[in-house]
Amino acid sequence: MSRFPSELPFFSLLQYAPRGRSETSRQSCEIVHAVKTNANWRTQGQTVNIIAHAAKRAKEVLASSDVLAPGLGADVLLIPMPRSSLQKPGALWPPLVICEALKAEGLGADIEPCLRRTVPVGKAATAATGGRPDPADHDNSVVVERDSFFVPKRITIVDDVITRGSSFVGVLPKVAAAFPDVPVSCFALVRTISDGDIDAILDPVQGTITSEDGKRLRRRP
Repeated sequence: MSRFPSELPFFSLLQYAPRGRSETSRQSCEIVHAVKTNANWRTQGQTVNIIAHAAKRAKEVLASSDVLAPGLGADVLLIPMPRSSLQKPGALWPPLVICEALKAEGLGADIEPCLRRTVPVGKAATAATGGRPDPADHDNSVVVERDSFFVPKRITIVDDVITRGSSFVGVLPKVAAAFPDVPVSCFALVRTISDGDIDAILDPVQGTITSEDGKRLRRRP
């Protein structure tokens, strides 16, 4: 029996189209760059930190619909996804910044950066076809190092961008083993739309990642 889930729900707030040609698609790529660099963004005549602004939008979505409710809330322990490279002291860690912004908006109870990368893996966004790390690569390159033994009501693993979902599928078994009997969700601030253009950047969804023995991953939407 595979240690990886055959079907894994996920939640996301924004979407971007790296191959799109419309103005909205172009802006979505600029926003992802701002997320990756924790930069500011000019919107509606004001300059805002893009991650903090996105967290505020997530709070608005949560207040008006239940699309993000399974993964965000005042009782959720937020766990940032480790970077593909080895984390250096003081270096930017976008998923951790996202967790901090979500917590500041009351969308998380606490943050536990307990996932640590022990071996670097390739970046999914820049890898050639067939060269993206699969769930086994993520599973073999991370460990869970807990600072406390507090047992949360529920957990959400947080990442900046989801492509196929390999990282979520790969790290989930170790998180579940470290927090037995605690429900674990997966939230990505942005999801990639591989082909075509998008009509809007804000597009909160609940989706599913399916896999066969940690291979042949498919993400919907």
